[in-house]
Amino acid sequence: MKWTKKSFSILLVFLLLAWPTLANGEEISTTATKQNLSSQQNVPNLLKQVQGNNKDDYLNPSASTRSITISPDLKGDYVIISNESVDGSNTQSVGSMKWGNAFNKIGAYPVDFNKPFTVKPDKQRLFNKRFLIQGLTYQVGAKKDFWVSNLETDKDYQINAELLYSGTRANVWVNNNYLTAEQAKELGQEFDVHIYPTVTSNFGKESDVNGDGKINILCYDIQDGFNGSGGYVAGYFYAGDLYDKSYNPTSNESEIFYIDTYPAMGRNSASKDVTAVYETLAHEFQHMVNYNQNVLVERHREMDVWMDEGLSMAAEQIYTGQALTNRIDYYNRTDSIANGQSLLYWDDSGDVLANYSLSYLFFQYLKIQAGQGNKIFKEIIDDPNSNYQAIENVIHKYIDPNLSFGRFMTDFRAALLLKLPTGLYGFKGDSSFNALQPRLYSGSTTYLRGGGAIAVEGSNATTVIPSNKGENITYTYLNRDGSTLNVLNPTKPTVSPVSDRDTTVKGKADVYTTIFVKSGSKTLGSQSVKNNPNFSVSIPKQKAGTKLTLYAEDAYGNTSSLVTITVLDKTPPARPTINPIGDNQLYISGKAEKGSNVMIKNGRTNIGKTAADSSGKYKVKLKTRLKTGTVITVSATDKAGNQSSSASTKVLDKTPPKRPSVNRLTSKSKSVYGTSEKGSTVYIYKGGKFISKGKANSKGHYKIKIISQKKGTSITIYAKDSSGNKSKSTVIKVK
Repeated sequence: MKWTKKSFSILLVFLLLAWPTLANGEEISTTATKQNLSSQQNVPNLLKQVQGNNKDDYLNPSASTRSITISPDLKGDYVIISNESVDGSNTQSVGSMKWGNAFNKIGAYPVDFNKPFTVKPDKQRLFNKRFLIQGLTYQVGAKKDFWVSNLETDKDYQINAELLYSGTRANVWVNNNYLTAEQAKELGQEFDVHIYPTVTSNFGKESDVNGDGKINILCYDIQDGFNGSGGYVAGYFYAGDLYDKSYNPTSNESEIFYIDTYPAMGRNSASKDVTAVYETLAHEFQHMVNYNQNVLVERHREMDVWMDEGLSMAAEQIYTGQALTNRIDYYNRTDSIANGQSLLYWDDSGDVLANYSLSYLFFQYLKIQAGQGNKIFKEIIDDPNSNYQAIENVIHKYIDPNLSFGRFMTDFRAALLLKLPTGLYGFKGDSSFNALQPRLYSGSTTYLRGGGAIAVEGSNATTVIPSNKGENITYTYLNRDGSTLNVLNPTKPTVSPVSDRDTTVKGKADVYTTIFVKSGSKTLGSQSVKNNPNFSVSIPKQKAGTKLTLYAEDAYGNTSSLVTITVLDKTPPARPTINPIGDNQLYISGKAEKGSNVMIKNGRTNIGKTAADSSGKYKVKLKTRLKTGTVITVSATDKAGNQSSSASTKVLDKTPPKRPSVNRLTSKSKSVYGTSEKGSTVYIYKGGKFISKGKANSKGHYKIKIISQKKGTSITIYAKDSSGNKSKSTVIKVK
């Protein structure tokens, strides 16, 4: 565990003054009093988990949120009220509810102490050569000074210890002759032969900062304030020892455990029981391995305390081959758990022993549900995340890809309550956990930290889920006798309009549900809704008019009412085509989307409209011909009101020039004179032979030079305008 020294001292004072003391200061073993329960033989039914709405609801009871009424007949059923926030410091109200309360006072257990050490930001490069420690080899009988901590005064001081055992992995150092050489050997050999391989094979390798391949075990009387009764520290690991003295002056520059000789090994100085600290060694060794993997190897931050401690207790159980009954006993006796103790928030100044029980039970529950045995622990340590995300990755891989860590914490609380032989609400028949007793809350409105939960007897519960509860507060109704109660399905999702141009369906739904989008029986897409109620499900583009159905489903198969939406037509028609328009026409034609309305404009003036036929063709009659060069625009609007971009064209000159006039032409004429459309080109032919051509000026006059022609010769003259329109021909004979 990770504490500040100050908080540890506070805990010791609390243990000594507030809790009942033991006559001999020994570790107590308790037997919980069974609570009266009705038959638990039938499989319970999950009725409903109701999620929060606005994160400020519990601060603003008048907020426009929903109060949900459930079945009034809840007698004999449980309600789990859980804060599924992954932030242990996030405290939220359970809402305006009332129950009674009762408390029991119990004794304390020994704890370990993980002396805190923080690597400075500018010293993160742990493998820099200047931080490596040059090791020394010690022989049995050698003596050495070690830095240790007085946990009561928060002071570091030095003690001298003698090396009484040096094995394949362990060096056992003993202060003040607290152990004999034979006892040191017994302790060291147990570590070498059993504890070391057990921990390294299931959790990972330790570091070797000084290169000696050994782990020091320093046995001395840890100064923790123990005075014959109350709490005491059985052992601890200090990461600061892995750094050299230039960086940490009180470093012992090695891998080292500090193991208590009094009272952990007994109060009789003449007869110490080293076997009493074997589990402590396994526990502390996991801390060392964990630090090495997360900080030194992966170069990440230390693992969250509640996880590190849960893994260390898993190491104890693997080593002993038995469940930690003291943690189960404490779970059954402490009121802190009944009153909502958080799994995530390590309560150094409060009932930290309740944290140990919850962390132990959670990791055993996770192991059982994942179905991977003890190897699941190393997988969590090897995960690049050092927080709940490492566990959520395991949940998604082995249990349910859509199950959130927050919801899994609630399932864990249900398992503690019901202990079912199958499913998420139990330990799958592992008899080690049969001794767990329901820890029920009977107080009034309360607040829960993230990871905290309370369980309420159904007969004491309100039938209205309050709207002023916290955002992450959930209510889970459990029926232990198999009877059917009103099921509160997920709320019907709200869905934003979907068009034929969209590739997502967006809306809002209850958190911790999965949204499914279907077209007929085909599922187009789905998405898990976690902490944020907004969803966005990816789908292929759908045709306008397609019917889509949506619904929300929770982790237990409860589904909401269906939402049916029709895919909207938001795709505009393609730009229409326009056939060429001549200034001699009285119609405009072309093609557009079939059935669309075609609008024709001259500038801003509508000059005609029609509907495209089943082939997409349109034709609009005009009242008058249009002038050459007039710009015409055509657009199409479909039945959904989508308008195409406009097509435009200019009116073409399709009117031929008038027949040109020709002045008198004689055999002596060397030019042809006449009039024609201004700017037109006048062509002169003799029979079928081209003679000459010329342009009419701005007044329509033309003069074209020719070779004198014989009298009686027929000359043909016609004009072409700039658009290529050809006039009728004028024929004249030479005089």
